[in-house]
Amino acid sequence: MNIYEVDVHGTENFYLVAPTKYRALELVGDYLNDAGNTAAWQAGNFVIRELNLSEEQILRPEKCRCCSIA
Repeated sequence: MNIYEVDVHGTENFYLVAPTKYRALELVGDYLNDAGNTAAWQAGNFVIRELNLSEEQILRPEKCRCCSIA
């Protein structure tokens, strides 16, 4: 299984676990449709990134990455 970060432009970020990126895409489609956000799904207003679990990293939403941690 792999972990993916999903960035829905301008609204939210979330993470999911799926065996392949294709399956992650299917799950995102189901999630957006169930949430009533079919516009984002149809327009492709999201990005799916596979995270590398062999590297240390802090998982936080894209919109918070520009914030200082100070």
